[in-house]
Amino acid sequence: MASENDVVETPSVRPLEADERARLEDAGVEPADLESVGIDPAGVAEKEYSYRQLLDGGLEDSAAEALRRTFSLPWSFQTEGDLDDRSEAVSGLGDAERAWIAASADEDWQGFEHAGERSIPTTTETPDERPYPRPTPVTTVTGVGDSNAEQLAEAGIVSAERLATIHAGEVAAVLDLDVLHVRTWRHNARELLRE
Repeated sequence: MASENDVVETPSVRPLEADERARLEDAGVEPADLESVGIDPAGVAEKEYSYRQLLDGGLEDSAAEALRRTFSLPWSFQTEGDLDDRSEAVSGLGDAERAWIAASADEDWQGFEHAGERSIPTTTETPDERPYPRPTPVTTVTGVGDSNAEQLAEAGIVSAERLATIHAGEVAAVLDLDVLHVRTWRHNARELLRE
């Protein structure tokens, strides 16, 4: 296999199929542009090139990126240290994500115990409190009694938060209730939640 700095040379250049030519053009790259820098267009379609090889061959970054995405080209054929470099190059990652990418270069990448200092701490403790507030019972809304709450529950409305967001006309029609009562409950739920 060729090194990253070498451009893959194919002994005979295979002509492009129509669909391969169309995919190249969809990526915004003409076959002649590839040939001008010594890259075989059919080799790109056959995934004989990596993204790094395209760059090393002299192809512009935007064209190499478009070809990488269009043909699902590998980032690189080189494995030694490549994931470390890529974890530094990818933007928007946190430290833990960068550590995970760097650790995955190892043969034992599934086990974070092999990542050394870069392992991601995990917790198995159950928190004492829920990470989000509990729903407000619908019966805390002014005007909604237990029998009304049972009716609302038939329509899936079991919290003041849900009651505050309903379409009063639809709920009234489904539950055969007076729309003015439902609108009043919705208004009271909204007032309760503002406090």
